[in-house]
Amino acid sequence: MKNKTYDPEPLSLAEGYYADQYYDSYEMLAQSTQNWKQLCPYQLQAGGISGRQQVLHLHSMQIVFAERKGGTMHNAGSAKKSLSISVVESCADKACFGRIKIQTGDILFFDDTHPHNFITNGTVKFAVITIKKSHLGSRLPELTKAIDHCIKDTDTRFSTILYKTLERFTELKNMQDYQEAENEILTVITELLSQQIPFIPKLTAGERIVLDIRNQIFEHMDGRFSIASLAEQHQISEQTLQNSFKSLFGFTPKRFLRLLKLNLVHNELMESNPNESSVSKVALKWGFSHMGRFSSYYTELFGENP
Repeated sequence: MKNKTYDPEPLSLAEGYYADQYYDSYEMLAQSTQNWKQLCPYQLQAGGISGRQQVLHLHSMQIVFAERKGGTMHNAGSAKKSLSISVVESCADKACFGRIKIQTGDILFFDDTHPHNFITNGTVKFAVITIKKSHLGSRLPELTKAIDHCIKDTDTRFSTILYKTLERFTELKNMQDYQEAENEILTVITELLSQQIPFIPKLTAGERIVLDIRNQIFEHMDGRFSIASLAEQHQISEQTLQNSFKSLFGFTPKRFLRLLKLNLVHNELMESNPNESSVSKVALKWGFSHMGRFSSYYTELFGENP
């Protein structure tokens, strides 16, 4: 989603740099994601977020290999004047990146013009390269045309070359030419582009409306929303709204709204002064009027009493 205040830093690289980190919180994830901004996190499943992230720097390219567990939603922003290409190695259930409903084997193209909303209700494994646009040369126009579109990773060619590069510069310690490795990676993606027409995964009319609703909610969490009012506003039946939310995100709209509100309560409680606020006051502020049910929902999601 677009953000007028979004102003990322330029891509910062240290040729040969490699890191392999495990994390079990958004704070640790943010520290491990070099050249990326993780913004406005929401926890959507019990157990929080955890995973592994490997980062490799070549000459003008960063490669990230990531496995992310747990249902989450946040905005991800890449470095300034860069272009990114990501391959989805596996997707346990539902996941969306921006307005793209992603599946295993998808290759996505995107750039730094705005943060991209990333939501998943389970484990997802992916790799992503981020490269300075100024280093793409004659390939830039073709890659730019593919932005916000997908192609398929035929015979896992793209993911294979990325992992071969990881092995080449880490496990084998064979410090060959980084620019040569970048050229090999870009040659594979260029060949795949020449064999396919970039596409936008087809969505139903209901799913397109649900993505608009997600943006509306995410950007105005202080608003008061109900399933009936959202359906009426967007001229969609409540049943279609239910089905479309579940097909995109794996959650009913009621549960999705509740999970986001629980995160807002959690964040405010963590930051508030106990002498100046109370659990019930904060819960009421975000629309929870039944304290018993609220406490049950909160404990189920965060594993602790509010």
